[in-house]
Order: sequence, then C-alpha cells, then structure tokens
Amino acid sequence: MQRLKGKTASWEIYSELKARAPLMVRADGRGFKKLLEGCKKPYDIDFARSMAAATVGLFRDSGLSPTLAFTFSDEISVLFLEAPFSGRVEKIDSIVAGFLSGVLSLALGLAVSMDCRAIPICESEAVEYLGERQDETWRNHVFSYGFYMLVGDGLTTTKAMERLRGMREHEIHELVFQRGTNLAKTPAWERRGILVYRRDGQVTEDWELPLLRSEEGRRLLEEIIKAAKAGSKK
Repeated sequence: MQRLKGKTASWEIYSELKARAPLMVRADGRGFKKLLEGCKKPYDIDFARSMAAATVGLFRDSGLSPTLAFTFSDEISVLFLEAPFSGRVEKIDSIVAGFLSGVLSLALGLAVSMDCRAIPICESEAVEYLGERQDETWRNHVFSYGFYMLVGDGLTTTKAMERLRGMREHEIHELVFQRGTNLAKTPAWERRGILVYRRDGQVTEDWELPLLRSEEGRRLLEEIIKAAKAGSKK
C-alpha cells in the first residue's frame, strides 16, 4: 500500500530513523506482573512454553527472517543479520512487538502487550550481548527463588523485597540452598534461558543451553550465525 503524502506526513517523528544490521531487537512484557499472579512460582513451565511458542511463531509466521532468538522470563531478544523494512526502527519495533503481543494473547487467553527496542550491534558483539542476557537470566533465577522462598516463610512481598536488596547474589544462593534447593540443579531453561533458531530448515527450540560465554556456548552461536549467513546466499 502506498504511503499517504501531504502536510501531516511531515508531522511524523522517527518514521525514517534507520538502523544498520546486524540488529538485535528486544521485546519485554508490559504489565506482566499481574498476568503472572496466577502462575506457579517461581517458574511456570506453561508460561515458558507460551513464550517459546511465540518466539517460534516469529520465525514461522511473521514474514520476518530472524537468525536466532533468546528468551527468558517475559523477555525475547531477536538477532537479525539483515535488517527488515530497510532498517526502519519504528517499523521494526512496532511489527515485532505487535506480532508477539498478538500471539501471546491468543496463547494465554487474555490481552497482553509487549514493548520493543532495536539495538544495532556488530556481528562479533552478538555473542557478548546474548551472554549478558543469559547472565541476567541467572540473576533473575537466584532472586526469584529467594523472593518466593521468603514469601513462603510468611514475609510480605514488600518485606521480602527489602531483605533481598540488602543481600549479595551468593548470599541469596546460600539461603535458598539451606532450605533444600540447589539452584545449580534446577531445570536448565530456568537458569540459562531458551534459544530458538533454524537447524536444517526447521525451527528448533533449545531448552538445555550451555553457558553462552563458555567455549561450547560461543561455538553454538557462531555455528548458528554461520549457517544463517550461508543459507541467505543460496
């Protein structure tokens, strides 16, 4: 459809702002705290499956061509080696956020929304970026177990939050361990997130990720990126 021209077209802001590829696009749930009130704590496998399914849908049904995506909690980070919509940031952000919001709304049976931001990176920075998001996955993992353990002990959510703010990560880890939970033995997807990518033409979900900063993790990401680049040349 041809874009409308005229006086009001000049009132649009950021409509022609463009970003170069490679490009990371990160979507986050808006107001998901209330949504998750009825979910199992600290982690709900059904919600995780919904997030993974929405990510898979982005590969299969959005008309976009992401290289890979990493999801944990209510966050999805998507790598594009080639920027869609000629790199128009406003278009990329709105389409990705809108698509994921719609798919999740259908999966969860209620209206939800996600916001989105575009992050231009170098190809060599993609591994570092994903490593940082996986670090955040672990921090979120430790905090969530500590928080809901304290709430289970009878603390209010406010008191539990106040107590955790005064503790270091290893102290929370030890507190949870003393109550019988070894955070190093919880399901890998809780600790390390979920990766979605194409393998041999099929969209794959990896729920047993290595540490992405490790040699194994870096090799995995580099192989996915290499395969995607080779596929785009065919």
